[in-house]
Amino acid sequence: MSFYLDQQTISPETGSLGTRFLIYPQVPHLEGYEKPETVWISTPPGEIQAGPADRRMYVIDPLFEKPVYEYPYQPPFVGASFPPAEAGPDGHFDHLDPSSRQFVSAHVFASLRRILDIWESYLGHEIVWHFSQTYERLEIIPQVNWNNAQSGYGYMEFGTELNDRDAAFPYALNFDVIAHEFGHALIFAEMGTPTVQANRQYFGYHESVSDLIALISLLHFDSVLDRLLRSTRGNLLTMNELNRIAELAGDRQIRTACNDRKMSTVSDAVHDLSKPFTGAIFDTLVELFHRSAMEKNLVDLPEDISHDRLFELGHHDIELINARFAEAFEARAFLLKSTLENARDLLGSAIARSWSTLDPNTLNYALAGAAIADQFDEMGEEEAGDILMENLEWREIVVRT
Repeated sequence: MSFYLDQQTISPETGSLGTRFLIYPQVPHLEGYEKPETVWISTPPGEIQAGPADRRMYVIDPLFEKPVYEYPYQPPFVGASFPPAEAGPDGHFDHLDPSSRQFVSAHVFASLRRILDIWESYLGHEIVWHFSQTYERLEIIPQVNWNNAQSGYGYMEFGTELNDRDAAFPYALNFDVIAHEFGHALIFAEMGTPTVQANRQYFGYHESVSDLIALISLLHFDSVLDRLLRSTRGNLLTMNELNRIAELAGDRQIRTACNDRKMSTVSDAVHDLSKPFTGAIFDTLVELFHRSAMEKNLVDLPEDISHDRLFELGHHDIELINARFAEAFEARAFLLKSTLENARDLLGSAIARSWSTLDPNTLNYALAGAAIADQFDEMGEEEAGDILMENLEWREIVVRT
């Protein structure tokens, strides 16, 4: 868990670190992530009931097969349910058997609560659900018979992924999928919902930024940062586990953040349309990290290739970057890690702060990108804003004269 987030989970009233849970940073069938890790969420042990449940959200696990929610079929679920996950004698939930149904319930609750802690720390205030006038709390259905997951008005529910051998993997154990679905609720809460027919880029933005929320949230696991930097030797201009969003069974993923798509090369289908905006923001994260590493003299890269995108580089340049970062990682691994954490938090803060300046009725990629760049400027990071605008221009999202 990141140091900054540790500080956020300490209650000023009780001095409590919060409540312990176990979470898989990535799907447990992915090599290297077979064991769940201990995390702390900000809710104190005495304020979490069986479910788990607290004042912001609750889990209920239907005993019989439940149709997925679709208007007018809406929460709350009132049928029979499996026994809830309960805290141990010490008030924590890290005693649950990972093979139990109750562990799945605790896992999805803790993942959502952790992501909530992360993004409230970027925003600096408590997030109010966009459905708060109808429902007091978010309802979480951890397992439904459906090969998908969804975030709706007052609820989130999670189906299962089937691999080639028909083995089932609950999406409630996939942190990326959970974070992506939470991203939709977060954007609605902070930006509001359209009151007129939104354009296609609004929906593409939702998919893109929800992916980025998942990516940035994942980078709050120390184990993920360590593994990422060890596997890449610090060079993020490679295909790696960070830019494969929502990894599935068999080395598959739902989307790739590091992509070469421009507006002229994508269709109107929202997931395809989301790729240029995701790519521009991901390129910005990588360049912020690499440039900061250069400015701190952690790595020595030629200026003319330091800002290029992976697909613009020749074989010689890629080999040179790999070699220079490998040297830097051997000498200063922990400084590279803190540099990446700073780039992560700078980008996360700028995205979060941009939401209050955007109107969902008129949103398009150019306005959304400019709003993030403005937040970089307000934080005194004008160069970061310039890097983002250059990447947006390359993706044919903005035209600069």
